[in-house]
Amino acid sequence: MVLLGLFAAVLQGCALPERDEAKRLKPICFTILQTRTCVPGPSPKSADAVKVRNLASRPDAGRVVIVRARDGDVQGLVPLGLSGQPLESLIPYSVVAVDVSPGLHEVRIQEGVDATIPLELRAGDVVVLEVRRRGRYGKRFDLVRLSRQEGRALIDESRILRVLDRTVPSPTTTGGEGTVP
Repeated sequence: MVLLGLFAAVLQGCALPERDEAKRLKPICFTILQTRTCVPGPSPKSADAVKVRNLASRPDAGRVVIVRARDGDVQGLVPLGLSGQPLESLIPYSVVAVDVSPGLHEVRIQEGVDATIPLELRAGDVVVLEVRRRGRYGKRFDLVRLSRQEGRALIDESRILRVLDRTVPSPTTTGGEGTVP
């Protein structure tokens, strides 16, 4: 009997990584009363989520952390864009972190809203932005730059949806006289 219990425990232990991975791939949802808003999985690995919560930076890239976590903002998706490209949609009480190459970038809310923030990022910089609904039930949003302390407080209330890497190597051109970065 003890051997059977030990065998079952070993099998269950072996299955845990598979269950964890299956759970990670499920859609990520915010539900309140009868309202449910979801984005497709996967959720980030826990080590990446911890780095976002701690506002950790990468030495070779800038990081933009975008959070949506205000009381009363409990429905709908907010599609984001970065430097003219679609990025991700935020559900209520969620966070997206994006690593970008140093330089000038523009974060915007995609759907016809004139909410844009230009950012000049250096390697190692971490900037926290908040998506804030205009009015209690409005469909328009603003992007607001937050201090690390304000950002961390909102991030602690939220779920990390994604940690994206949008860094690209510096383009190089080779010519007759050498390489120009």
